[in-house]
Amino acid sequence: MGKKVFISYSHQQDAWVWDNLVPCLKAGGADVLIDRERFEAGRDLFQQMDSTQDQADSHVLVFSPEYLASKSCQHEMKRAIKRDPKFMKGNVIPVLRIDCTLPGVIKRSLYVDLRNDKDTAQWDKLLSKCGVNLGISAPDWLAARNAIVRYLSRGESVNLVVFKKPKWLELVKHIQNDYFPDLGLVDLNDGATDSRRGLITEILKACGATTQVPPKPDDLVTLSRLISNRPNAARLALLRFDMVAQHEDYKNDVALFAALRDLITEKRKLILLIHSRLPFIEFLPKDHPLSSITDLKTVELHGRP
Repeated sequence: MGKKVFISYSHQQDAWVWDNLVPCLKAGGADVLIDRERFEAGRDLFQQMDSTQDQADSHVLVFSPEYLASKSCQHEMKRAIKRDPKFMKGNVIPVLRIDCTLPGVIKRSLYVDLRNDKDTAQWDKLLSKCGVNLGISAPDWLAARNAIVRYLSRGESVNLVVFKKPKWLELVKHIQNDYFPDLGLVDLNDGATDSRRGLITEILKACGATTQVPPKPDDLVTLSRLISNRPNAARLALLRFDMVAQHEDYKNDVALFAALRDLITEKRKLILLIHSRLPFIEFLPKDHPLSSITDLKTVELHGRP
C-alpha cells in the first residue's frame, strides 16, 4: 500500500470527492483515509477525526465556501497546517475546488486549482504530491470509467482496449466495487481457464452459479441454461482476452463462441466487458461468431509513454 492520504472536505462536495478524487487516489496506489469508510457510529466525531488524521502521510484539503464555514473542516485544516506551517514538507495539499477566499497562509503557488476538473496539469500536480500514478491522465481515466459505466448500464457490451500501462485493472475493480457489484471477473491468464470446461466453470462461478459443469458437449448446454434462466442479465468481465489465442482447447471453438453470442445478442442475458490489448475483433479468425456482435462498444485507455 502506498501513502496514507487523509481527505478533508465539506459534504457539499461529496459527489466530486467520492466519484472522482477517491477513485483516482485509490487506483494510483494510495491508502485513502476518509470519514465514510473510517468513522464509526457511537464514537465522538472529533476524536475519530483526529485519530484518523494522525495516521496520514499527506493531507488533501478540498476548499469551497462550505469548507470554510464548517467547524469540523476548519478543525482538520488547522491540524494539518500545524504539522507543516511553512509548507516545507509538501504533505499538506490544498485543493481549490469551488471559488472562495483561501486562508492567508495558503499562497497561490501552494494550492492545486481543480475548479476545472478536466485540467490534466492540475490533476498531475495533485496525484504526484500524493505519491500516486495512474499511468494516464486522471481526466482520461475518469472519462473511460464514465463511458464503460454508461454502456453497461444500458445493457451494452464493451471492449476496453488498453495501450501501454495505465491502471486498467484498478479501473475494472473500481467499476465492480462502486457501480456493479454483480460484475463477475474471469481472467483468461488464470490456469483455471485453460480448457473449455474450465472456462465455462469460471464464467458460471463469476455469475453466481456453482454447479458441476459436465464434459463436452453438455458443458455448453449447462452454460446456456443457467445464464438464460437468470431473472436479469449477467454482467461479466473477461480480462486479458488476448489470451484466447493461447488456449488450444477453445481458441477456434465455434460452438463455444456461438453460445456466448446467442446469450449476448439473442437472449440478452449476458453483458460483456472484454479487456484486451488490441481491438478484440483484430485477433478473431475470419467469420468468428463474436465478430458479428455489431453493437459492441469500444473504449480506449491510452497510457502515457
